[in-house]
Amino acid sequence: MASPDGAAVSDDAMGLTQRDLLMEMREDIRGLKATVDAIAKDQALGAERRASMQRSADSIYDRLDEHDRDLDRMLAWQNRADGALVLARWALGASLVSLLAVALQVLAAVGHAINGGLP
Repeated sequence: MASPDGAAVSDDAMGLTQRDLLMEMREDIRGLKATVDAIAKDQALGAERRASMQRSADSIYDRLDEHDRDLDRMLAWQNRADGALVLARWALGASLVSLLAVALQVLAAVGHAINGGLP
């Protein structure tokens, strides 16, 4: 409303003084600051959680890589062991054939001695 001399209505007529308005703004700013601080803290915690999860994932990948290397080494040893078993079977077979040949020679010698000793 305009006063008769044309001046604007004062703040007192609206019910808020400049001090009250500043105090209200101050409270709003404090509330806003608390909200911003909470968001910043949440963001910092989220960043820490992501960093922690990344470290955990890196650790898991390192362990998987180590397991892969261990499996490769074990496969190499398994291949060597398989080759050694094949050689051992061949050696056992050769030994059995040799043992059989020696046994036949002994039997032949014994048979020759028995047959040769008779008139």
